[in-house]
Amino acid sequence: MRLRLLGLSLCALGLLGLSAVPAGAAGSSATADPVVTNYDSQVRVERDGLLRVAETWKLSNVNGTFTRFIVTRDHLPDDIDHVQEIGDLQVKAGGQDKKVDVKTDGDVTSIAVPDVDSSTTQLDFTYTVKGAVAKTLDGTEVQFAPLTGISIPIQNVNTVFSVPDVSHVACFAGPVNSNVPCSLAQIGETAGPTFEQTQLPPGNTIRMIVGFPKDQIAANSIVEYRHTFKRAFSTDAAQLITALLVLLLGAIALGVLYRLRGRDQVDPRRVVPASLFSLGPDARIDFTPPSDLRPGEVGTLIDERIDPVDVTATIIDLAVRGHLTITELDHSTEFARPDWELRRVSNAPAEELQRYENVLIRAIFGDADSVLVSELGKQVRENLTQVQDALYDGVVKRGWFTERPDRTRSLWATIGIATTAVGVIATVLLALLSTWGLLGIAITLVGVGLLVVGRYMPAKAPAAGRVLGQVAAIRGELLEMDVSELPTDQHAELCSRALPYAVVLGGSERWIDALVATDTTPDEADEGFPWYRGPSGWHLQYLPDSLRNLTTNLTGALFAR
Repeated sequence: MRLRLLGLSLCALGLLGLSAVPAGAAGSSATADPVVTNYDSQVRVERDGLLRVAETWKLSNVNGTFTRFIVTRDHLPDDIDHVQEIGDLQVKAGGQDKKVDVKTDGDVTSIAVPDVDSSTTQLDFTYTVKGAVAKTLDGTEVQFAPLTGISIPIQNVNTVFSVPDVSHVACFAGPVNSNVPCSLAQIGETAGPTFEQTQLPPGNTIRMIVGFPKDQIAANSIVEYRHTFKRAFSTDAAQLITALLVLLLGAIALGVLYRLRGRDQVDPRRVVPASLFSLGPDARIDFTPPSDLRPGEVGTLIDERIDPVDVTATIIDLAVRGHLTITELDHSTEFARPDWELRRVSNAPAEELQRYENVLIRAIFGDADSVLVSELGKQVRENLTQVQDALYDGVVKRGWFTERPDRTRSLWATIGIATTAVGVIATVLLALLSTWGLLGIAITLVGVGLLVVGRYMPAKAPAAGRVLGQVAAIRGELLEMDVSELPTDQHAELCSRALPYAVVLGGSERWIDALVATDTTPDEADEGFPWYRGPSGWHLQYLPDSLRNLTTNLTGALFAR
């Protein structure tokens, strides 16, 4: 037995030490110690494996409650327990039935007989034991330990088994898990296996083993499994194969799902000839984005989501196109936080704004004509969702997506979270109640896979193919075009128009540098451009830092929580 059995036995010994009071002569100061002088038992092993046990306990000087223990649970490897069930129990003293209290606690079953006194010199027990016969390599085997943890010494133990043919016997006596042989363990010629032990000290145990050839005695083991982490997540063939099959089917389903719903219906590597600049009828260069693309739409089309850079690039683009002006305010001290004034232009160009651009202007200004970047605050953030809605609706209206990318991602994220939650709950329940915890983990991993794949589920429609090709051409132009080839008299205007696109597509530094290069009087303070004004004493060479700070502060004002 294990340490837990030993602990229980010791507890029982303590209780019995309090309840079993030695008997002695009235008025005498000396008392005799309680003792079991003889334990005699007959164990009949039926063909079906049931044990029928008849015991005689001869007691001396035992008073109070007499409690004996039987080992009814044996711990085996692989988290297996063999359990024995005690039944049909009867206890008699002097031919009269005695009431008993039977309890099973851990590895042992206790049988307590109350009201024992010095006149009780013999107790007769009869009971059956189910589950004591287990299979072995060569047949079956009984393991029976009826004497465990008795709190008083036993002077003589004699047990005889009534059985058919026997293949082997063994008996061990002493402390828990002792390998010390009993005084006698033999296969008799005329009687069944006989076991004897003399002088069994308190708290010790006797474990008897009788083996049978095949087909003599049927195994009737009652098997229970200990709940352990290893068993909860068993890697036995059935559990492992099922979990791997769920993972495989889940991976196949995710792949098919992505091909049917998430794969773009266009080739993103395709390049279509396009340019931001075209030669006008009067020999001047016109700024003509293909398909009337706006920076915010370009960013949303590329990565299928609205990023802070898409919104800040839109604000700069609206300023460049003359719908608002950006003025950097004077710094109160050298280390003061910079701030900018955004002002609505009353005589803005007569061009049709996209819906999301109108919503953004209303979100920024409301009913006012100007606002400080530092004061954009809560009102703009509350209306930012409307800007995003308008922009998502716009790319769907253009036919680039069949449904809004954000709603597609949200749908699959919800499905993924629900599947993951089901997997986690299933893992906990299966681990607690069975050995199929791996199956729950497999379901959880499929849910996580849905969360990952869901991010890529928005699929671009065929109509987006040509536009993506044009965007690829524009990106190449922004990154590689020789800006010095632009006409001198249009240099600042054209570089300003290209800048918001470069903010989204890359190469913004070289276009900002091109704007700085328009400074013809480096020693004199500059006002800036029609769309961007610097503070007092400001120079164009400060433009890179000014725009970098503007972008950072706009992003914080619009998207910080």
